[in-house]
Amino acid sequence: MPKTLSSLFKQAGLSAALIATTAGAAHALPFEDATEKTGLTGLSKSPAAWIDFDNDNFVDLYCDGKLWRNIKGERFELVPNTPFTGRGTWADYDNDGYIDMFSWQLGGRLFRNIKGQRFELVKDAIPTGLPTIVSEGAAWFDLDGDGLLDIYFGGYEKWEGQNCHYLHDVILKNQGDGTFKEVWRTQGTARPTRGVTTADYNEDGIIDVFASTYRLEKNMLWKNDENGNLTDVAVETKTAGDDVLGAYGHTIGSSWGDMDDDGHLDLFVGNFSHPPHYQDRPKFLKNLGPAQGYTFEDKSKVANLHWQESYASPTLGDYDNDGNLDLFFTTVYQGDHGVLYRNKGDWQFENVTKQSAITSALTYQAAWGDFNNDGYLDLVTNGKLYKNPGGNANWLKVKVSGAKNKNRSAIGAQVRVKVGDKTLTRQVESSTGQGNQNEMTLHFGLGRHDKPVQVEVRWLHGRKRTYTVKPNHLLVVT
Repeated sequence: MPKTLSSLFKQAGLSAALIATTAGAAHALPFEDATEKTGLTGLSKSPAAWIDFDNDNFVDLYCDGKLWRNIKGERFELVPNTPFTGRGTWADYDNDGYIDMFSWQLGGRLFRNIKGQRFELVKDAIPTGLPTIVSEGAAWFDLDGDGLLDIYFGGYEKWEGQNCHYLHDVILKNQGDGTFKEVWRTQGTARPTRGVTTADYNEDGIIDVFASTYRLEKNMLWKNDENGNLTDVAVETKTAGDDVLGAYGHTIGSSWGDMDDDGHLDLFVGNFSHPPHYQDRPKFLKNLGPAQGYTFEDKSKVANLHWQESYASPTLGDYDNDGNLDLFFTTVYQGDHGVLYRNKGDWQFENVTKQSAITSALTYQAAWGDFNNDGYLDLVTNGKLYKNPGGNANWLKVKVSGAKNKNRSAIGAQVRVKVGDKTLTRQVESSTGQGNQNEMTLHFGLGRHDKPVQVEVRWLHGRKRTYTVKPNHLLVVT
C-alpha cells in the first residue's frame, strides 16, 4: 500500500485515497486458529485492542501490557522494551497523528506514542486521588467539542472485608499540554461501572457515553450537551434495563452498532444473569430514531439469544460480509461457552458457534479486526487469533481521520453506506464490551452488491462529506 495516501485524491479541502484489493473466494466459515502460525503464542486472555500504532496500514494488537506488531498481515512480533502496564484504550490524545494509550488500571496511566517508534509514560498526566482506584474500563471522547480527546474513566467497586463500596466514575479533561484534569464525577450513590462505550446515539453531532453497571444497578446513558453537562437519560430512553422488584441487570459490557441497517445506532447490552427472572437477560435494543425521540425498543425476544448464566463481553462485526452486524459474546463460568450469532436481518439471529470452529471459555476478550487486509474481519478471543477464511462477498473499508489539531482519531465520527434500500452505519470508537477495542478502520460487508456505493462521512458537529466508491476498496478520508 502506498504510504502517501492523501496525495492520491483531493476534494474540497479533504483528502481521500482508494486502495484496490481483491475479495476472497471461500465461504466465511469455519474460522482458522491462526495463533501459532502468526506468532501470537502466549497471548493473554485479557481484553484486547486492535490498533495501528505505527501507521503502516496493518492493524496491530495490544493485550495486557504487551504490544504485538503486525508484519504485513502475515505474522506478529512482540515489540520489546515497552513501558506499558495493564489494560487500555487507544486514541490520539495529542493530535500528532500517532495513537496513544490510556490504561485504566493502577489509578490511570497515560502512554504517549513517539512517532510509531517507541512509547513513554507521561508522568503526572493523570491526577492523583481519583475515586477510580478499581476500574474495569474507560473510553475516549470529546466532552466539550474543543478537538481534544477527554477520558470517561469508570469506577467499579472496592471490597473492605465483607463490605463492598461502589466507586464513582470521573471525566478527565484534556488540558492540551499533556495533562488531564478531573472536571466531573457521578453524584449521589455510586454505581459499579464495568464497560464504557461512546456514541452519538441521537445524531446531534455531540458524543454521548453509555456506562454498563453491575450488581443489578441501572445502566447509565449520559447525554452530553457539550457544555460540560451530562444528563443520565437511560430510564427515559429505555436503556437502563427493566425495573423488576427494584432490580435491573448485571451488565458487564455493551456494544453500539446498527443491527437493522436503518441508519441509526442500536445497542446490545451484555447482561450476566443468575437464574431468577427478575435479573435482566442480554438485550437487543433498537434505536427508534428522531420520530420517537431516539428512544429504544427491546427486540430481545425476536432475536432469541439462548440463555447462559455467565455472558460477559460482547462485540459486533459483520464476519460474513452480508451487510448485517453479527454478535460474538463471551462467557466466564466453567461449562458456559462464547457464542457467535449470525444476523439474518429483521432482528433474527442464528447460532453458528459450532460451524465457526471458535472455541471460547472463561474470557472477557473479544475484538474484531482485519489483520491481513483481505476485507474479512478476524476475531481475537480467549487468547487466540481466529482467521476468517473469507468468501466471495464484496466489502468496503473506511478509515477516517480528523483535522491536524482536532480529534485526529475521529472518535465519534459516523459513516453511512447506501446499499439498495439499506443504510449501513458504523462509528469510530475506542471501546466495546468490557475493555476491548475493535479496529478503528470501519468495515462494511456489501454481499453480492458489485456497483459503486454512496458513502457519507459524518464528523461530530454535523460536518458531512459524500463519496462514491467501488466495492473492495479502502477509502481514507481526512
